[in-house]
Amino acid sequence: MHAYCLFCETQKCAFVAQMIERRYGIRSISPVVIQRKWVRGACLEEHHSWLPGYIFLYPDEPIEKRFYMLGIRRWLGRGELQGQDLAFAHMLRERDGVMGTIRLAEVGDRCAVDDSLWRDMEGRVVKIDRGRKRCCVEFTFDSVTRTVWLGYELVRPAEQQEPQEGRSAPHKS
Repeated sequence: MHAYCLFCETQKCAFVAQMIERRYGIRSISPVVIQRKWVRGACLEEHHSWLPGYIFLYPDEPIEKRFYMLGIRRWLGRGELQGQDLAFAHMLRERDGVMGTIRLAEVGDRCAVDDSLWRDMEGRVVKIDRGRKRCCVEFTFDSVTRTVWLGYELVRPAEQQEPQEGRSAPHKS
């Protein structure tokens, strides 16, 4: 799979993604995150722009010549995404650009990311809010360490498997 990333003017991001799909026939994703919010004891899920300004492109063939249009500031990197950035782009495509809950495994007093889509990204749980059923996950994209709060689902108890080194965090409320 080929993957590229553009940085655009934040307020034009959705428009640019739609125009790229129409004009060039290239699958374009402007990521969205679903975050849990508790109101009067009820859990609500809200959609928010995630990584505002970034658009991920998934062409069938490599892009030979970079194109520009109103709203595009720059292309990330020198060509196709590589390494952690490519793993991140794969994960976004698998989720159709929408980040919802993440799967965690509990081991003793720690939790680790146990989501196959995060496997190559080395996502690391840095904080857990058990009351609101959210966790803060740290990852790297575009050479910048970033964090995102996501809802989580606990999928395995402590006895089954140890977390991979560097991918867990103590429980925090």
